[in-house]
Amino acid sequence: MRKYSRFFTLWFGIVIIFVCSEKTFAQDIRLTATVDQNVLTVNDRLELTLTIHGTQDTPPPLFPDIEGFTLMFGPSISAQTRIINGDVSVSKGFTYVLQPVAKGKFTIGPSTVEYKGKVYSSQPVNVEVVDTPRTSGSQSPDLEKLIFVDLSTDKSEAYVYEQVVLSFKFYFQKELPVGDIDYVAPATKNFMEEKLGDQRQYEEIRDGIIYNVLELRTALFPMMSGELVISPATLKCNLIIQQRRDRRNTPSDSLFDDFFGREQKRYPVERVTGSITLKVKSLPEEGKPKEFKGAVGTYNMEVTTKAQQVKVGDPITLSMSVYGEGNIQTINEPVLVMSNENEFKLYSAESSTQITNREELIRGRKVFSKVIEPQATNLKSTPAIVFSFFDPHSGQYKTISKEPIPIAVESGEQEVPIQLTISQDKVATAKQQVQILTEDILPIMVNLSSLRNQGNRIYKNPFIITSLSIPAVLVIASFLLTRHKVRLTSDIGYARKRRARALAKKRLNGAQLALNQNLPREFYAYLSKAMSDYLADKLNISFASATEENVSILLRQRGVGDDIIREVSHGLTDFDHRRFSKDGGSSDEMERSLKFAEELITKLEKQLS
Repeated sequence: MRKYSRFFTLWFGIVIIFVCSEKTFAQDIRLTATVDQNVLTVNDRLELTLTIHGTQDTPPPLFPDIEGFTLMFGPSISAQTRIINGDVSVSKGFTYVLQPVAKGKFTIGPSTVEYKGKVYSSQPVNVEVVDTPRTSGSQSPDLEKLIFVDLSTDKSEAYVYEQVVLSFKFYFQKELPVGDIDYVAPATKNFMEEKLGDQRQYEEIRDGIIYNVLELRTALFPMMSGELVISPATLKCNLIIQQRRDRRNTPSDSLFDDFFGREQKRYPVERVTGSITLKVKSLPEEGKPKEFKGAVGTYNMEVTTKAQQVKVGDPITLSMSVYGEGNIQTINEPVLVMSNENEFKLYSAESSTQITNREELIRGRKVFSKVIEPQATNLKSTPAIVFSFFDPHSGQYKTISKEPIPIAVESGEQEVPIQLTISQDKVATAKQQVQILTEDILPIMVNLSSLRNQGNRIYKNPFIITSLSIPAVLVIASFLLTRHKVRLTSDIGYARKRRARALAKKRLNGAQLALNQNLPREFYAYLSKAMSDYLADKLNISFASATEENVSILLRQRGVGDDIIREVSHGLTDFDHRRFSKDGGSSDEMERSLKFAEELITKLEKQLS
């Protein structure tokens, strides 16, 4: 029996491995055609590689139609298997060496291969043959075709607050040694931004050449309508070429013939993308619900509560979870719909935000904890809850309504009023009616001196009162401290708001030290950092979005006065200007700037608390 058990276990394991292998390798295949260069002379040779991706069990692809070239030899066959993060990819390459026979521009036609009844084709490749010979000592590499950059957005038009994906791509030819990369991101004025995932790295074929691609992606949320401009991005790097020390006796066709020499030659490269103009449309007024508070995206909502049987005045916590795709940080609280405002006593909601996905788009969840207290026994359910948002995909407003949750409200404990006086018409009756409360044998008082008013009553002693109140104070303080710590870990916006003043004070102290040492640039760098980071933390936006325009808009939405907003704009502009200016000003001007920043942060603290 044990023998058969082992046999079936082995058989079952083989079946599982076979199924998993079939699942791993069962994927659509594709055929690509690549060349090692697409501009060459009549004396050069061209390498053409036909690669089948997704399987190694195919016949060689059909050789394409080629004009202007003769086949010298080939194919040389290579197979490759890659395992990246558990994903298995296989490929098989067929490389041919071609010799040009004439000058001009030629097209290498598509190649085809048949696999399991389906025919797959490659894209045609354009090449150019020129008659200018390349010399090893005088010509530098054609860096324009080896390295380039691209900046793009996933859409050319968007609504205010709609999510737009900004993509920066850095292309460099495969196996090209590139180092010392310095990237300067574009200025995203009038946008809020969130980073999307980590840096992506992959291969892409363009004009028959295989390029390595580094991609950085950012989610942008336009904050105003009109034509908004995204400035160019800049990338600097060095192309590192290995060379021999003595090349006099070594013939070479190009600087790339020897990557493994003893010397390195660096070619500095700078690439600048074009700017992007995004047309931003205002949200339509037609069909706008009265409950709409500015949410733009695609959302859904869940509402739950634990307490469904309560007494009058007992708290009920409603958990309202809004989740979906959009700017999760700026979602406002859903609306409670009540026919009578006196039915429930409402408290301000606490919120916590969680970004659940940053790979393709910003997706997340914001949970609002709302405490309500029923004020009557005839209430049968909680209020209905409504959340409205604008869906940019359909161009329409949408409203999510959650039905009231049934509850049972019982009467609370009745408080018996204490009557301290007797009305005049009941005085006579009270005198005539004597009620015996207790019956007991009282001891005979023999000490006449004890028959006096003892004035020192213990319950009136301040020390006793203070001692009795200490445990209650400690319990309340412990509860508040625990609640504060939990909120600091769960609510990012709350944590940033709480730490904003302390961080700003630390940077202002750094500015004071720079002032004492007479270092103007460091002084204004501390002031600029203190102001911009304080505003970013208080407004719960990314540090890169704390520009003068964005901050002014958000402060005005928070009800901050125009005079303070003008001071903020002046401070941000002046500090940045002096930070990069050669003339940082006198010590008196620096002291006035420091005092101005301290007073302005104090004013903002009162307005944004």
